[in-house]
Amino acid sequence: MPGSPRYLIDSNVIAKWFVQEEDSDRAIEIRDLFIEKRVRVSTISLARYELGNVLWKHPSKTAAIVREDFESLSDMAIPTLDIVNPQVLAQIFQAARNLGITFYDASYVVAAAVSRTVLVTADGKLLGRLKDRKNAVLLRDWKGPAKRALKRS
Repeated sequence: MPGSPRYLIDSNVIAKWFVQEEDSDRAIEIRDLFIEKRVRVSTISLARYELGNVLWKHPSKTAAIVREDFESLSDMAIPTLDIVNPQVLAQIFQAARNLGITFYDASYVVAAAVSRTVLVTADGKLLGRLKDRKNAVLLRDWKGPAKRALKRS
C-alpha cells in the first residue's frame, strides 16, 4: 500500500456505509478501495460516537443492527487517531475559532493536516468554511485512484 492515496474520512462518510443516502455509492467505493488496499484511510476516535448518533436518529435501526454495524466497522480495522496531545487540541480550538466551525469539525480538519492526509467529508458547509481546500474534498467531488487497465489476452 505504500504510495497509495491517503485519506482521513469523517463520520459523514462512514455513516453512508450503513445508511443509504445521497453519495453512499461514493463512500462505499472508498471503503471498498481501503479493503482492497488500494487507498489508505484513517479517521479519528470521535467518528465512532458521531456515527452512533447518526444511527440512533435513523428510524429503521435497532440495537441489534447497530451492533452489527459497529462490528463491521471494527472488523475493517481502520486506523483511528486518538487526539490527546494538548498542543494539537489547542490547534483544534484555534481552527474552530478561526473558521467558525465546531470543535468536532475542526478535529477532522486538524487531524488531516497533522497526518498529512486529504480530508474527505460529505459536509458541504464544512468544506465551504475551509480557506485552503488543498487537503480537503467533498465526497461528491472525490475522485479515487485510476482504475487499473484491463489486461488483454
